[in-house]
Amino acid sequence: MSDQEHPGQPFPTLDTVCKNRFPFTLACPSFVYPAGYVDNVRHLAPFVDQIQLLFFESRTPESLPSPKLIRKLADLAASEKLTYNVHLPSDIYPGHPDPAERRRAADVVSRIIACCEPLTPSTFTLHLNRNPPDLPAMPAARWQEYLVDTLLRMIPSKINRRTISVETLDYPFELVASVIAESNLSVCMDMGHLMAHGIELSPFFDHWKDRITIVHLHGVDGATDHLPLDRLSGHRMKTVLKILRAFSGVVSLEVYAYPALNASLAHLCREWEKGVFS
Repeated sequence: MSDQEHPGQPFPTLDTVCKNRFPFTLACPSFVYPAGYVDNVRHLAPFVDQIQLLFFESRTPESLPSPKLIRKLADLAASEKLTYNVHLPSDIYPGHPDPAERRRAADVVSRIIACCEPLTPSTFTLHLNRNPPDLPAMPAARWQEYLVDTLLRMIPSKINRRTISVETLDYPFELVASVIAESNLSVCMDMGHLMAHGIELSPFFDHWKDRITIVHLHGVDGATDHLPLDRLSGHRMKTVLKILRAFSGVVSLEVYAYPALNASLAHLCREWEKGVFS
C-alpha cells in the first residue's frame, strides 16, 4: 500500500464499534479497504483501539514509510485517540547462510523501526523465517546462531528489546525458543497459525504467557487461515475467549478485507458478551 490518499472515495462503514470495549487492546490491519495507509486508518479508527501497520515487503522503493506518511499517521493517532503496532517485512531471512542477505534483513528492519519511532508502536512483529527451500538444509544450531547475530545488528540499542515480538509461523516454535531467550524478545502468538498446524492453544499460552505481547486472531478452516472469525468452531472460539480473558496485551484481527473484518468484529463482540453475561 502507498501513502496516497483518495478523500472522495466511498468506503463501507463497519457495523460494530469495538473501541474501548475489551480489557485488551483490539487492533486490525492497515489493509482492509483497497486504499493507502492514511485512508484505511482514518476510516478504521472509530471502531478499534489500534491499527496494525503492515510493512510486509522490503524489496520495492515504497517499502520504507516516508516521513510525510509517519507525520500523517501520528496526527491521526492524536486526533482519533489511536495507537499502532507494526508488522515488519515478511520477505526477509535473518538466518540466511549468505552474510549479504543477513545484512540486508538487519538493515531494512532497523530502518523501518527508526522510521516508525515517532509513532511509539506497542510492538514490532518479526518473522524469523526458515531459509528458502531451494537452499541446502542447514543444521538448526547454525541457523539459530545466524539469527542471534542478525538480531544484534537489527535492533537499535536504544529501544526496549521486548517491543520486538517473534511470530509463530509454520515450524515448531521450540526452534526459536533459545533465540528469543538469548535476545530477550517477546512473542506474537498467532492463534490462527497455531490452529492451522494442529497446535493446542492453551498449553502454548500457558508456556509463553510471560512473553506474549500480541495475539493475532483470525478464522481457520482446516489448514486455511486468515478467514473471518466466525469460521472458527464453537469449541475453538471458547478456547480463544478463555485465553483472551486472561490477556491484557494487543489482539489483532488479521483479516484483510472489509467483509471479513465486519464479520469478525461482530462475532467477537457477540461471543464475548455471551461469556460475560450468560
